[in-house]
Formats: sequence, C-alpha cells, structure tokens
Amino acid sequence: MASTRWNTPVQLICALALCGLGGVARAAPPPCGLLTPAEIAAAVGGSFGVGQPIGTTGCSWTAEKPHLIVTVSLWPSKEWDRIKATPLPGTTITPAGGLGDDAFYATLAQYTVLYVKKAQTVYLFKVYGVADKAKQSSAEKTLAQDALAKL
Repeated sequence: MASTRWNTPVQLICALALCGLGGVARAAPPPCGLLTPAEIAAAVGGSFGVGQPIGTTGCSWTAEKPHLIVTVSLWPSKEWDRIKATPLPGTTITPAGGLGDDAFYATLAQYTVLYVKKAQTVYLFKVYGVADKAKQSSAEKTLAQDALAKL
C-alpha cells in the first residue's frame, strides 16, 4: 500500500511534465528559423539564399538581383515600452493592427521598421532595397504574419 500512495504523486508530476503546463512561456525559435527563403521571395520578390545569423538575436537573408535584404531581430519584451515611447527624433509611429499583442511601424526618413510584440519577445522586421514604402510595409507585415504563425 505504501508504494501506491508514493506512486500517485509521482505519476501526477510526470503527467504534468509530459503534458506541459499551459501557463509556461515558450522561448522564441532561433531567428533564422522564423522565415524561409520561399516565404521571403513570395513577400518581397527576388531569389533569397539561406538566412545568415546576426549574432544570436537576428538573421539576414539576401537576394542579389534585385539587391534586397531582409532582417529579423529579436529583443526581450521588457524593451517594448521604451522602444514605443521614445523613438528617435523625427520618427513617425504608425499602428500596425492584427499582429501579435501589439505592433507598429517606425519610419525615419526613407527607413521603415515593423516592430511586433508577441508574448515575451519583440520582433523587428526590416526590408531593405524596396523603394516603394507601401510595398515595403506590406512585405514586412506579410513576413511578420509568416513568422508569427510558427510560434
């Protein structure tokens, strides 16, 4: 009988460990695993190679003709309020609905970056080499949707 009483709590702990606890946050996948060259090509155009890591928190994909670069960077969510509340002088902030927990575009001169907060991570999506700002913003949103679908 003693082994039955001891066994029940152990079985419960093992079952919880195997099922995973619903409230436990998962870590974000590696940045280069968030997008495929095919997804990037569909969103931006061009023919992209395999993503190249930028340290441990980013990834970059490049197309030669036309010359295009796509980058994704991951930041801790504790940076969100600072990023959103204190943009560089001259930066225009535009809400980007339907992405993650919150999202916005930050535009400074000819550069636009899409910032998306999802759970415990802030994702930055940037497309370089697209002259049309509307097309660039649309591509960044499509890339964000593709990446967030993997989380």
